[in-house]
Amino acid sequence: MRAALLVLVVLASPALARKPRQSTASSSLTAPPTFGTFNYQFSQTERSEVAFGKTIVSAVSRGHVPWMGWAPLRITIDNAAGPKQTVKLVFRSNSGGGSTEVTRAVDIEAGSRLSFSMPIPAEARYGMLEASSPVIGRQSGHVGLTSIYDRNRLVVSFGTAEEFEAFLHQKPDNTNGEDQVLPLPLDEAPTELAAYVGTHAVFITDARGFEGLNEAQRRALEGWVATGGTLVLGALPRTQGVLPLLAGDGAIRPYGLGHLAVLDDDARFSLIPEARVPVAPLGLQEGTRRYASPGTASYAALLPQALVPVGRFLFIITLFTLLIGPGSVWLARKRGPAVLLASIPATAFATCVVILGSSLLLDGFTVHGASYGYTLLDRAHNRAITVGLTAWYANLAPRSAKFESTTALVAPQRAGDATPVDVEWSDGARYRSGFVPSRTYREWGVVSVEPTRARLVVRQKGEGFVLQNALGHRVDAVWVKLGDELFSAKDVRDGAEVPLAPDDRVDEARLEIVGSRRFVESQWRPLVMAPLVDGQFLASLGGQGFVSTGGVSVSLHDGRHVVRGEVER
Repeated sequence: MRAALLVLVVLASPALARKPRQSTASSSLTAPPTFGTFNYQFSQTERSEVAFGKTIVSAVSRGHVPWMGWAPLRITIDNAAGPKQTVKLVFRSNSGGGSTEVTRAVDIEAGSRLSFSMPIPAEARYGMLEASSPVIGRQSGHVGLTSIYDRNRLVVSFGTAEEFEAFLHQKPDNTNGEDQVLPLPLDEAPTELAAYVGTHAVFITDARGFEGLNEAQRRALEGWVATGGTLVLGALPRTQGVLPLLAGDGAIRPYGLGHLAVLDDDARFSLIPEARVPVAPLGLQEGTRRYASPGTASYAALLPQALVPVGRFLFIITLFTLLIGPGSVWLARKRGPAVLLASIPATAFATCVVILGSSLLLDGFTVHGASYGYTLLDRAHNRAITVGLTAWYANLAPRSAKFESTTALVAPQRAGDATPVDVEWSDGARYRSGFVPSRTYREWGVVSVEPTRARLVVRQKGEGFVLQNALGHRVDAVWVKLGDELFSAKDVRDGAEVPLAPDDRVDEARLEIVGSRRFVESQWRPLVMAPLVDGQFLASLGGQGFVSTGGVSVSLHDGRHVVRGEVER
């Protein structure tokens, strides 16, 4: 009997020595929050007059805006009696610890009427809108919007209130409804992705559907959904390619990092996932050197420059005290009291020079930064869908940063107060004053859909496979699923070609990001944890990754990124 057992153990030993093949476990995925019970009211609006005369400018007030993120300020220019001109619009708000200024220049033909939107920070919901041109002169009017509470939801519906009510088969609750629905004309849909950040869902109830949007409007809305938004339609578009990430079946489908829902008779609105602001940069708490957002624990800053160098300053001040105290007594005894009239100011001046010099020597005139993010690489359409976080510090503030219209910045949380910043909207957004103030630590969230030719190439060589890194960044680790087998490679420099080695599992520790708690877990975890299928890869990158810096040159302190996509074969 013992001999038989020994034979079985010997025969089974090779199988016991082999590790079981695994992939990232779907059981670890985090389900996104759903709408559940939806008791809504229609957000009430009114029109505020801004400019009079041959050219009339007005804006919509009282409408609801998100708790944080951005909101579209709806503006109408009636130039029926005026000549062709360029109207400059400036929205100024003093909400929070400084002034926020958002500008846009609009060309309008003679005898025409134009309605459009200008994204403004949701926290800067009170202010003055100024309109100026050679015809208007300089006129202004007050604009005030209403913020929802952080526990409520805001839904934007492109269509009339009656169309939304019929679409949802549910009447508004004007007595107890806490959620807000903001009906907007489909023609006034924003052309910037930023205008949607903070909205919990977007409905299109207009009969024209998604195809009724123009190209810029479609690009902005589709980009928001791909980066974590929720779009609800009555039917799928008939035109192929307008929703390029559309795949699978069912009423509710994943779409990039977000979701697309087709609300027909079989679909339940309560099960539709809520869109959330995908990243929450942390702001400085008053009276502390800790960084926190309301309702969360405090976290340390992501850059060493963010904290006051107490040890260095203490050493310099101690040296100054010794020189100005005992040193002055010794000098007075040696040279006489009169010499103190020159030595004390000279010591103070030298101390200031040492403090300034040490700061310039250690921090320099460069912009210091750290970059973290999660990217879905859409190789079929040559674009990178990214949710990222950047940390900044500079002795001298950069002049400006320029971002595309399909990129949105998320300001640090400041307990409902707006982060003071100047933004100019034209072809994208140019951030000026307040983007990175001098000698101030600042975090910004980044949500973007940007074109890229980055890719990973896999080709067969003999009986194995080789991987070519064309991502534009060094790859710390990468796992590729080819057929039923999992392969990996480590430390692949940009442009290098290395053989792929068989692997048994994805090492999740290599995919950890320092600032992951600042991101919405239900969005980034599926990107990391969902099982790989044939042709897909999961990679850990260092450096800047695909998180945009707006053209600002950065001295990178740290960078870590997770990228998921399909290889080129």
